[in-house]
Amino acid sequence: KNFITNIEVSGLFYSDLLVNRLISSILTKPFVILTGLSGSGKTKIAQAFVQWICENKSQYLIIPVGADWTNREPLLGYPNGLNAKEYITPDSGVINLLLEAVKVENYGKPFFLILDEMNLSHVERYFADFLSIMETNDTIKLYTGNERLSLDGFKIPFKIGWPKNLFIIGTVNIDETTYMFS
Repeated sequence: KNFITNIEVSGLFYSDLLVNRLISSILTKPFVILTGLSGSGKTKIAQAFVQWICENKSQYLIIPVGADWTNREPLLGYPNGLNAKEYITPDSGVINLLLEAVKVENYGKPFFLILDEMNLSHVERYFADFLSIMETNDTIKLYTGNERLSLDGFKIPFKIGWPKNLFIIGTVNIDETTYMFS
């Protein structure tokens, strides 16, 4: 009820049923997809929810998916091939959000990644590692060899697991400009 009141005060109007379904879905699984026509409010309800539940902006990101995303680099970055001590983090900030969520002091806080229009590119190409570790509780190997630092001096681990306090909300448009899921 608090969330419904909060979104109504901000000028958004969603049915109680839709809000309950969203919250129930997030509590059931860490990955929720909101689908519908362009402009129907998928991103707005996701944004309103994370702003309502999070303490501050450091706990969530809204990332527009690019049509040119063909691998995981826009989300996780990559090891610098020219300097064995560097790891290139993506401008999106996703890897920083993951590293923040896995910190012991943040275990009790929810973190959210909103992937806006996630089917503008083939989801299987850039999101496969995430789907796999969500289901298997395994880790994603980021690099091998020597320890690496990001360009801003943060230590990047060799691998990263799925933080239990990280939730992903994806928005998907169903029209002729998008790709269907396999």
